[in-house]
Amino acid sequence: MNIDWSKLVTKAMKDAAAAAAALTAAKVELAAYNLIAVEQIARIQDRVDTIGYGIDVGEATEEDEAEQAQLIISLKVWKGYKFALGKVTLQPNWYQASVWPAQPPTPEIIAAPLLGELDINRCAVNLHDDHSLFRLTYIQRISFWNI
Repeated sequence: MNIDWSKLVTKAMKDAAAAAAALTAAKVELAAYNLIAVEQIARIQDRVDTIGYGIDVGEATEEDEAEQAQLIISLKVWKGYKFALGKVTLQPNWYQASVWPAQPPTPEIIAAPLLGELDINRCAVNLHDDHSLFRLTYIQRISFWNI
């Protein structure tokens, strides 16, 4: 009986493959959370800037200014969340037992240009054990206003 030692898979090799798979899954999950944060920050910042233009030209109402004040608070919270995501990888063995920061609430922006509905809070990472493949599913739903 001949044994092909090049095809030998040891426990150490299996453990290394499992650790690599866990690291890949954690990186995908972190990338998804970062993408959500970037999208929200850009969306909120755009509305804050737009209201600022109205304030600059003297056309913004008190309601506009109140909306801007609330959005500035929300923007700071989302920026804090994004910053906290950047520290996740500093946790010991972060990819094996990640402690994720709590995602802030998504502010409603009624007058967002071209956006009637934005649903970026649905994000899933699916592990396919059969081939150790990871798939990031990012669902973004945008409805354009009828003009």
